[in-house]
Amino acid sequence: RDLETSEIAIQAALTGHLVLSTIHTNDAAGAIPRFLSMEVKPFLLAPALNAIVGQRLVRRIHEECKEELALPAETLERVKKALTELPPESGVAMPPLGKLKFFHGKGCAACNDTGYKGRIGIYEVLTMGPEVEKAILSEKASEYEMREIAARAGMVTMVQDGLLKAIDGITTVEEVFKVAE
Repeated sequence: RDLETSEIAIQAALTGHLVLSTIHTNDAAGAIPRFLSMEVKPFLLAPALNAIVGQRLVRRIHEECKEELALPAETLERVKKALTELPPESGVAMPPLGKLKFFHGKGCAACNDTGYKGRIGIYEVLTMGPEVEKAILSEKASEYEMREIAARAGMVTMVQDGLLKAIDGITTVEEVFKVAE
């Protein structure tokens, strides 16, 4: 959270140590502008980073009371829009948009009528590449630019990861949008 701590972590990473740390941002793309705003030297930051992971927890649908759910048209359009933006470079197979099925928990005594039991992570991983490095070295890398660069490199966003898990019946679309948007 401060320059001194950041510099220690970067020096350790540059000397071959594996450094895992947390930083408070909204998503993986926000970490780089955050480091730059702390006045970390871009020429040290770029070679020190390998990957940045953004994560959130969403509630799991309770399996014992899971049932299929028809989404409102507006929500379904939001889902389709997010899924059509899945980068081809990600390697994730685009689900057939005309045959999407979604689920929710209707609620029962075992889940205290919530329809949820347990949690699961939704993630996004921004990996270092030439474009990301160039953006860092330019010192003008905004969060928006970093998101675009990461998408071109194949990053699946937290929302997209969550929606893929909703299609698999693990969580709900409502939960994904509440937590990750």
